[in-house]
Amino acid sequence: MKARDIAFGSIYSALSIILVSSSAIFGDDLFLLIFSSLPLIALTEQFGKRAGVISYAVISAVVFLIFPLRISTMIFILLFGPYSLLRELFKNRKILRITFHFVLLFGLAFLSYFVITYLLNLNLGKYSVYLVALGILGLLLYERFVEYFVRWYKKIVLKQRWM
Repeated sequence: MKARDIAFGSIYSALSIILVSSSAIFGDDLFLLIFSSLPLIALTEQFGKRAGVISYAVISAVVFLIFPLRISTMIFILLFGPYSLLRELFKNRKILRITFHFVLLFGLAFLSYFVITYLLNLNLGKYSVYLVALGILGLLLYERFVEYFVRWYKKIVLKQRWM
């Protein structure tokens, strides 16, 4: 890795850490949590999977040390962080990519749901089915938002000479 890659990786990691921490401070805000995955996606797009994995490990370790067993921390570590990295696997094949993204997103969402309910002992009762359905709808919107962000990032930011 070059020094430039490490510098940008640390900047993107710091931005993600600030956003995840802000989400934990402001009552587990989902919008800040969604925005916290965008620097990791940008880093993976620009510098590759290796830089993304290192940055994800740093973000997860620091955030978990600051806010252990918070819902926002666990959702980032189990859902938004891995999705940011794993979405790069099928980026060249259009049909497989869309199918894989949805399967990956739903799988990570159900894993997060079960880990959070059993680890944090949340009893959602009769509302759990509605919350899962609402979560799936939200994740579909998140997938589209990430696709538009990546298109914008490639079109505007990666075309600059200084990057």
